[in-house]
Amino acid sequence: MSTLRTLISAISATVLLFVWGCNREPVQERVDSGAEGIVVEGLSDDRWTYFSFSESKVVGTSEFGSGEEDALWAGRDDWDIAICGEFLRTNSGTSGIGNGGIQRNTITDFYNLTEAPDDGYLEDVDDIVVAR
Repeated sequence: MSTLRTLISAISATVLLFVWGCNREPVQERVDSGAEGIVVEGLSDDRWTYFSFSESKVVGTSEFGSGEEDALWAGRDDWDIAICGEFLRTNSGTSGIGNGGIQRNTITDFYNLTEAPDDGYLEDVDDIVVAR
């Protein structure tokens, strides 16, 4: 649980950086992971891209606004975060059965963050967490 929260906290700021620069047209999905972070390419405004931190890979996509596909993904525990345009989901609350959540870091610079807080995480409500 603590490891998942640490990963989500550490990656969430990075996710925000590449969400702003994501392509508007879907392209081939590719994940590069290395010592400096993870880059997910192929993001779009009309499809959710589901990512697993433990697997360091994209585990699937779904159509934005599809209640049927949303329900299928909400029942899965093999993803941690989903991105669609400027929207984020965590596998928590109304978006999924996982133990995910999101938190804004207001204490220190992202690069000086060494561990995730034990509490203060927000779970998804109304199926979407908006991050700007």
